[in-house]
Amino acid sequence: MKREAWSQEIVFFNKEGYFSELLQTLPLAKHSIELEVYIFEFDRLGREVLDALLAASQRGVRVRVVVDGLGSFFWIKAIRERLLGSRVELRVFHPFSVLSRAFAQVNRRLHRKVCLIDHQIAFVGSFNISDRAHRDTGVRLMGPPLRTLWEAFEFLWQKRFPFTRRKVQGLGLVRLNESKRMRRNCNHDLTRRIREAKERIWITNAYFVPPFFLLKALCLVALRGIEVKLLVPAKSDHLYMKWLTETYYQTLILSGIRVFEYQGLFLHAKSILIDETFCIVGSTNLNHRSLIHDLEVDVVLSLPATKKVLQSQFQIDLENSREITHFDLGKTNIFVRLIQWFLRFFRFWA
Repeated sequence: MKREAWSQEIVFFNKEGYFSELLQTLPLAKHSIELEVYIFEFDRLGREVLDALLAASQRGVRVRVVVDGLGSFFWIKAIRERLLGSRVELRVFHPFSVLSRAFAQVNRRLHRKVCLIDHQIAFVGSFNISDRAHRDTGVRLMGPPLRTLWEAFEFLWQKRFPFTRRKVQGLGLVRLNESKRMRRNCNHDLTRRIREAKERIWITNAYFVPPFFLLKALCLVALRGIEVKLLVPAKSDHLYMKWLTETYYQTLILSGIRVFEYQGLFLHAKSILIDETFCIVGSTNLNHRSLIHDLEVDVVLSLPATKKVLQSQFQIDLENSREITHFDLGKTNIFVRLIQWFLRFFRFWA
C-alpha cells in the first residue's frame, strides 16, 4: 500500500513570512477555517488575524477557533468582545479559574498551533499568534494527511476529549498525542529512530528538559560515535527553564553531545533531523510537559527540498550560536546551582 505524502511543504523560520502567507491565504477560504493555538494575543498581529477571520465569516465561511485557557488567559475577554455579534465560533480549552473544576486540569494545556483552510491547506508549527519576535519554525502543507489534522480538531471541538476514545491509527505524517497510547507510540518511535541513527541527529528545541528515556537514548547514540548536536536558546522567556536545561549540560557533553546556545532572538522552534531520512517540526518541546501532559502536534516532512532547507537553517542557526564546553560548566555560581538542582524535583511539570 502506497504511503500518503504531502503534495506541498513550504517552511518558514520567521514570523513575518509565516503570518504574511497565512493572511494571504485566509481570504481564499470558501468553506471552512479551523484554528487552534496556545497563545492568541490581542495585539497588532492578533487583530489582523481576527479581522481576516471576521471577513471570512462575513463571506459565509464557517470559522471555528479554539484557544488555550491559560496561554491566552489575558486576551480572551478582548477577543470575545471583538467577535461579539459575528458568526465566528470561539471556544476555550480548559478555562483557567481557581474557582472552577477546570483548575484541576491546569496541567493539561492545548499547545498545538494549527490553522486549517477548506481542509486543503494547513499551517502547522511553533508560531503563536503574537507580535513578539521569536525564532520559530512553521510549515504550509497540502495533501491527503490533512484529514488527520481535521479529525483531531473535530474531536476536540465536539468536547469528546478526553472522555471518548478515538480510534488510534498507526503513526503517519501527522503525530498527535491525545491519549496515553498515542503518546507512547510517538515517544517509542522517536526513541527508536534516535537509537537507529547512522550519521547524525540535529535537534532544535526551546525547552529541553528530557525525560530519562529520551536522555538515555541520546547519550547512548552519542557514545556510539553518532554526531548529536543540540541547539537551545541562550535566553529563555522562562528563566527557570534555562536553569533546568543547564542541569543536563554536563551529562550531555560528557556523552559526546555538542550543545549550542542560540544568541539571537528567543529560540522557540522545535525540529529534529535524523540522518537524511527523518525530519519533523511542530509544537512539541522535549520536556515532560509536552511529552506527558499537553496536547501537541508535529508533522513529518519528506520532500528532499524541504530537508535541505531545514539542514541549511540549522547550520545558519549554529553560526549564530555559542557552543557550551567543559570550561563553561564551572562558571555558574553556587547559589544558582542550588536553585537549578532544586528545580529538578519539579521537572515533571516543566
